[in-house]
Amino acid sequence: MSIVSERILLTRLRYIGDVVLTTPCIRRLRESFPKAEIAYLTQAPYGQILDNHPFLSNTISPDLATLGTAGTMKLMWELRRSHYDIAIDLFSNPRSALLTACTMAKKRVGTHHFWRTWAYNVNVRVGSHIRSAVEHHLEHLRSIGLDATPSQPELFVTKEEMEDGERLMRAAGVSEASKTILLQPGAKWQAKRWPVRRFGELAELICDESLGVAFLAGPGEETVVVESRIRVPQTQVISGLTLRQLMRVLSVCAGYVGNDGGPAHIAAALRRPTVVVFGPSEPDIWFPYEEGGRAVCVHEEVECRPCHLHFCEHVKCLERIPATRVFSKLMGLLSG
Repeated sequence: MSIVSERILLTRLRYIGDVVLTTPCIRRLRESFPKAEIAYLTQAPYGQILDNHPFLSNTISPDLATLGTAGTMKLMWELRRSHYDIAIDLFSNPRSALLTACTMAKKRVGTHHFWRTWAYNVNVRVGSHIRSAVEHHLEHLRSIGLDATPSQPELFVTKEEMEDGERLMRAAGVSEASKTILLQPGAKWQAKRWPVRRFGELAELICDESLGVAFLAGPGEETVVVESRIRVPQTQVISGLTLRQLMRVLSVCAGYVGNDGGPAHIAAALRRPTVVVFGPSEPDIWFPYEEGGRAVCVHEEVECRPCHLHFCEHVKCLERIPATRVFSKLMGLLSG
């Protein structure tokens, strides 16, 4: 390889799933530059996702929402004095473009946009034929001559963290984590939520198989969890977790079922048996996990899909997915 690099910065400022989908780039960079210092810039709390990542040297994770002018100037100065050789912006919004430009790296790579070409000296035009988010990111590596064979997104937890995950589950009343399916009925957008009654029906089917069920409740998701448990009051609820604690819990469960969102990406990247119910979004873009055989998505083709709505009155794409179909996918993963 003709490129020599000692310091590399990779940037994706948010969100959970988006950061997870950049992890194949981390692997490919480490393979290309085995001795380089590779840093990852993302905003808090998403840096927790990359803790203990064996291919990263360090993670920079400021709280951009509260950083203020002085804090932003300090961050920009720290990026400049780090003397990066390559800075790759996988977010390419105005803020990440500015931060990338501040590095003054020899190669500054970002997605081509008329108003942000000044920030990069390698502007990447991703062809419309490229659908997968993973492939989209890897195009940035290919633009500077790196090998970028696709691979599965991946996350890492230590043995001690897995033990802590079991402890967290016991504290919530789950006696055997390895025989418990975690269900997450919440989602950031109403239009991504499989009906709560379906989660209740699914929980009943799982319990009939002598498996345990516990519901995950993220911030603001308590109501949908309560409604989902009406049919299965014997199930447990796990809530109040940090992002890293969520990873620990997911790493030791028997399987996961949830809506299209961050926790589903974590479960799949941790190689847990994962079933994701997709509504208005496109799995070929946002769900590159099925080839490995440990994660599957369930979706219904309807005339109005994809729509990318945050709210929908009828949610036909989700209403038409029965619990039995999701249950069948889950059992197939568990028996495989």
